[in-house]
Amino acid sequence: MDSGLLHPDEALNLVVRAGRSAHDPSAVERIDLRAALGRTISTPVFASVDQPPFDKSAMDGFAWSAHESVHGFVRNSPDSVFRVVDTIAAGEGRETPTGEGEVVRIMTGAPIPPGANAVQRVEWTENAGRAGDGVELVRFTARETISNVIRRGENQKAGELLLGPRILHPQDIGLLASSGYAYVDAALRPKVGIVSTGDELAAPGSPLGPFHIYDSNGPALCAQAQDSGCDVRFYGAFPDDEPALTEALGKALGENDVVLVSGGVSMGEFDFVPKILADLGVRRVFHRVAMRPGKPTWFGTRGGKAVFGLPGNPVSTFVNFEFLVKAHLAARMGIERHVPTLRAKLAVPLARKGSDRVEFLPAVFENDETGLAVRPLRYHGSSMLSVLAEAQGLLRMEIGTERIEAGGIVDVRLVRA
Repeated sequence: MDSGLLHPDEALNLVVRAGRSAHDPSAVERIDLRAALGRTISTPVFASVDQPPFDKSAMDGFAWSAHESVHGFVRNSPDSVFRVVDTIAAGEGRETPTGEGEVVRIMTGAPIPPGANAVQRVEWTENAGRAGDGVELVRFTARETISNVIRRGENQKAGELLLGPRILHPQDIGLLASSGYAYVDAALRPKVGIVSTGDELAAPGSPLGPFHIYDSNGPALCAQAQDSGCDVRFYGAFPDDEPALTEALGKALGENDVVLVSGGVSMGEFDFVPKILADLGVRRVFHRVAMRPGKPTWFGTRGGKAVFGLPGNPVSTFVNFEFLVKAHLAARMGIERHVPTLRAKLAVPLARKGSDRVEFLPAVFENDETGLAVRPLRYHGSSMLSVLAEAQGLLRMEIGTERIEAGGIVDVRLVRA
């Protein structure tokens, strides 16, 4: 590895550390649970009630007083015929006891009546007519091996940890609701300002002049930051003009917690961004990382604010956000962002020229006769944005690795479900 380049894992540690330092545990807002999808909770939430709050039936059937044996539940009547003495629906409570030879018809979710300890599922019963006094009779047709009763607190007891710090997904919303939470204290959304740079850039929707390209980094970074739970503002695409960039970056720094700049961070004659940031009082933490794509990446801080200078090539920008920026934003909100990574075997041999950097290659998953495999996509370099629309993951090749044979095990960071 070039001694002037920082290993990407060390760069990751530095940006996470900066995010944790900027985290303010008191910076929360109470929001309606129905609006909490994608928001972040940075403190544990505990169960407010037992779940379930009473013994309840796991299915439709008949509640009865059973005697367990090693073979299952022993029927307490020689001819297996029972008197149906009551019916309990979900949401109802009945005090009807079940005596010898008696059952209570019960619906899924209804409370178990006194004296009962098991439920015979309705599919394993049949009608047996009526007794002389007109009471309905049922006969059990198979033996249960489980009680079909969910005991009070079996799923969760009041006071136990319900959820740890995390980004809230639909299943988390459901769990919070099941414990009675109508509101949740969510971390404030980090304010993220985004600036694109480059004389060649044109805004999408405008006429495209000769030798120009449309700015894709600005909209893509806005989407990535929004997807990470941030309050995003796009300041526009600016030419490689030092006064104009100084004004734009100064404004973005003043109005945001984190600023993302795409382009202008390499070693070219018109790469003004590092100098401008230094003039604006941003302290450089690192510049240039041993990763491909993304070598020119710049990171610095000013007080509690952070600035990422990202390469102009769109795949580089995407990968750097995915690997570095996303983790910083999560730490800023008080959580660790664990992006799913799969270990999969390589479907085809993979070779590269030069192994001085950690390389992230767009890839897709496929199934072969031995299970899940990963295949690198045809890829001509970090300007080939179209490859990301197909990629399901980023295959990682470590420093010092020039070739991996088919069947070799690799790590793949998921970027698309």
